[in-house]
Amino acid sequence: MSDKTRRNVGAGLGLLIGLIYGAAGGLINAWVLPGIPLRVELGRVLADTIFVGVGALAAGYVTAWSRSTFTGILIGAAAIAGFLTLRAIFAQANGLERFFRIIIILIPVFLPSLALSLPITGLLRWGVHLYDDALSYSGRPRLFRLGRLSVGVLGLGLMAGSLSLMPADQQAALKQVNTLIKNGLAAGSDAEVPHPLQRIAAFRDRATGPYTLDRRIDVSRDITFADATAIQTIQVDVLFENGLHFECLIGQSLAEPLCTEQ
Repeated sequence: MSDKTRRNVGAGLGLLIGLIYGAAGGLINAWVLPGIPLRVELGRVLADTIFVGVGALAAGYVTAWSRSTFTGILIGAAAIAGFLTLRAIFAQANGLERFFRIIIILIPVFLPSLALSLPITGLLRWGVHLYDDALSYSGRPRLFRLGRLSVGVLGLGLMAGSLSLMPADQQAALKQVNTLIKNGLAAGSDAEVPHPLQRIAAFRDRATGPYTLDRRIDVSRDITFADATAIQTIQVDVLFENGLHFECLIGQSLAEPLCTEQ
């Protein structure tokens, strides 16, 4: 395999894995929670998928650049780690002084990122070798090996995307709030509306049409505990199509969800 072909194959494999990973990571929570009207911003998922795909393409090209497998894997991992570190620096920097402070803080992040990137670039380089090996055959043996490589690329992308699956406690919070809303919509009178939703003015009259849910994590100090230890709470954002917007807070110290209109 020529140098040009090897690099192009590395770039192509990286692109495919990146696109599959980006799409799976953006949609996996909606797939595993089919009964929950989870808010999915398709435009954002598409943009993230393209961004990840282009980044993976570059990583695959760099990884396949050198004829030496070891050198290619190391350079590719260094490129990925460097990109992630610089992205974090520029995302958090605000002003020149803060920029240099962030650099000092995040430079140690580079080495762990490098270590985590090595398996990725190792698999990319292995995929290049598998492709080269498949081309040495013809007919059905070649098709079989190319098909096996394709399945591996698909599986790797999906496995990486599965890392974006929200934890069980967040899934439980979404299900709890969704059940709460369904019970509120089915209530025959204001008195039958679940107590957390009674804090939303005229819920039965205003909660009409489709709605979507989203969640975010907040770590704060809970004054209900004697030692005021930091605890994690989950905020479920509820948005109805007609504009009704409220949040329900789920936490260990709360006997029931705390819902407040936004």
